[in-house]
Amino acid sequence: MQLRRGMMPEYKIFCDESCHLPHDGCDIMVFGALRCEAAALDEVTSRIKTLRGKHNYHQELKWSKLVGNQMPFYSDLIAYFAANSSLCFKATVVLNKKTLDHEKYNSGSAGTFYYKMAYYALRDLLVKGKGHRLYLDYMDTLGATKAAKLQEILGNGNAAWITTHIIRSHESQMVQLCDLFIGAIAYANRTDIPKDSKVKAEFIDLLQQIVRRPLTLGTPPWEEKFNIFKFSPRGN
Repeated sequence: MQLRRGMMPEYKIFCDESCHLPHDGCDIMVFGALRCEAAALDEVTSRIKTLRGKHNYHQELKWSKLVGNQMPFYSDLIAYFAANSSLCFKATVVLNKKTLDHEKYNSGSAGTFYYKMAYYALRDLLVKGKGHRLYLDYMDTLGATKAAKLQEILGNGNAAWITTHIIRSHESQMVQLCDLFIGAIAYANRTDIPKDSKVKAEFIDLLQQIVRRPLTLGTPPWEEKFNIFKFSPRGN
């Protein structure tokens, strides 16, 4: 859609992915999306920065770099997400990723499957008749191509208009929060690794207490706040 000058989105959606490469050895894949009402984004970002200052946490938020003595900060951060009606999250979890048959079901393309999983995560976050701006974490030089294709696929739905943008995770508190959520979901659902990280186990326990469900279970389709959709390839 050709946007008129001055058009502003009603929603901004921040996306990230984990274990998404075809040959990374992981048995699952997770695509996550964190939606925020556009009018509330500055306030949300400011509040997260305030929590950072309160707990003296100044590094980038990343699942791979959890800090063991910062559980009070993580607890405050998750509780803030849970209490803020402007925020909601959805993840698509692909089970048994190693058994995917791209030749049979995805025209031989792992990329085609990526777009399908992104679509499943994003479709229910799009509000009919509203404008949306999607932000994708920079992953590789193909990011712009992925963003354009995803915009094309999603644009065929009921949203008034959608634009996509590539950003670096350190530039966005929202992408960083999304990274924590999908990292926790991926770790909880993987069966191919030992679960011997104390800090990751503690974070998952915190998140499960606040969202009030195990991260290993899918949620009903109508769950809006923290939704997990589990996809199992055919034949599994």
